[in-house]
Amino acid sequence: MISGALARRYARALIGLAKNPVQRDKFAKDLLGLAGIVKQRDKDGASILSVLTADRFPLAQRQKLAATFARRVAADPTVVKFVDVVLQNGRIDGIAQIASAYQRMADDVAGRVQAHITSASPLPMDAVAKIKTALSAATGKQVVTTQSVDPELIGGVAVKVGSFVLDGSVRATLAQLREELRA
Repeated sequence: MISGALARRYARALIGLAKNPVQRDKFAKDLLGLAGIVKQRDKDGASILSVLTADRFPLAQRQKLAATFARRVAADPTVVKFVDVVLQNGRIDGIAQIASAYQRMADDVAGRVQAHITSASPLPMDAVAKIKTALSAATGKQVVTTQSVDPELIGGVAVKVGSFVLDGSVRATLAQLREELRA
């Protein structure tokens, strides 16, 4: 793990290498793909990241392994070189933080914001569209949504935009009512 400030510094360096918005978004996709791959574990429970950070393996072998996984996600050559530099600097354990920081920066530059919608059951497309429209009006940015289902919500939705959470679920309403009755 690396600090948030260091992850942002690496992310800022990579975002500066993107020549256009399409390439910037490609870099984000590549980094997130690589971060996902290195989290995977083998049958013995060892993660790829643990191999990439292990000093007992020569740097050349770890670079070769990282390049193999970069090819697996069809990473841009600039991202491959970037990951190589991160590996050489001994910061590969922070690839997930760098990818997250890069995604936030790329979204900010593009005028986007990520929102995660959690509902008790799958939402119809028109409901998602209404939520996106409302969030777009509130933030003044294009909203990119991801969704998940959590039956424990009982009903309603919870929306997370950055660090802001709007919880309109039945579970949250019942918890608030419980607290009010205790007072």
